[in-house]
Amino acid sequence: MLFLNQNPNDTFQNPGFPIYQFPKYQFPNIPTPMPHFRKFLIRHYVPEQDLSSLARLLTEVESIDRDGEEISEEFLRSMLKWPYFDPTQNVWIAELDGKFVGYSQILPRLTGNSTMYIVVHPSQRRKGLGSTLLSLALARARETTAKTFLIYATRKNAASNAFLLHHGLEVAGTSGVMVASMAKLPQAEVPSGYVIRRYPELGNPQIVVQALDQCYKDMVGHSQNVTSANRYINHYGAEGIHLLFDENESLIGICAGKPEGKTDEGGVFDLLDAPGLIKEYRHIGFQRFLVLTVMHWLREKGAHPITLEYWGDEEDALAIYRDLGFELVNQQLTYHKELQ
Repeated sequence: MLFLNQNPNDTFQNPGFPIYQFPKYQFPNIPTPMPHFRKFLIRHYVPEQDLSSLARLLTEVESIDRDGEEISEEFLRSMLKWPYFDPTQNVWIAELDGKFVGYSQILPRLTGNSTMYIVVHPSQRRKGLGSTLLSLALARARETTAKTFLIYATRKNAASNAFLLHHGLEVAGTSGVMVASMAKLPQAEVPSGYVIRRYPELGNPQIVVQALDQCYKDMVGHSQNVTSANRYINHYGAEGIHLLFDENESLIGICAGKPEGKTDEGGVFDLLDAPGLIKEYRHIGFQRFLVLTVMHWLREKGAHPITLEYWGDEEDALAIYRDLGFELVNQQLTYHKELQ
């Protein structure tokens, strides 16, 4: 998720909204409102009545900021199944004269990093609304056992990055989207003694749990201490998950693809999740044949351009993807902050 839409001239202070009463807590440290802030109403998100209006807000913002946001109603509905996505406690809507002008959410994971998302309509920036939505999400995060939280900002969005730095967040890594449209692929030359197997050959979800936990370990943007592979398997499909084993049959890598897994205004794309490797293999180029193997598998299903999504990859891995014909179309900076 991306952090969006803050003006660099934002005052970066709590705007003085009235004390907002939640079911289990309140925020008494928010000062008395100034007159021109009284018109905002901040409340919890009610998907049954709010989803279409939220989609319109995100569509308007994306039409101006062009941050590559996923804004469809289908995607918003899918969020309701995310772990810890609880509209009654973790998601807020800001309204002005009955129109949605702001939105924030936090996924307060019980272990590992919480993640946060904030958006403000361009017409309502420089009024402190982003700071208030951030304060609400932070207050909620501090009620959980999470130690840190992550929030993403498109690299080109100078205003968002300035806002996050001003609030004491630090850059922890990068993530991004790359696209390749080449018709001819090099062969995937797997080193002798190593073997790539697709998940249906194995049929044990714990193998995928092990791969997600070990092969993406310490890569910012990936979940750590993974305990279930259900969401991953359901998203990419069992057929698309490829696992790499060494000469001793030890699991050392994972890469997944999904035919026609991405749709945007540019058309339909196959989706490729950048490979994960245990640390010993990340800097010797094994990403190349893992990516190529999945790309060949995707090509067998059709001839769509391929979108590659990555989180926390080092520059040497990105160089491999570029060499295979991928071009960077969007990059985010990943910010983190310790929760006291």
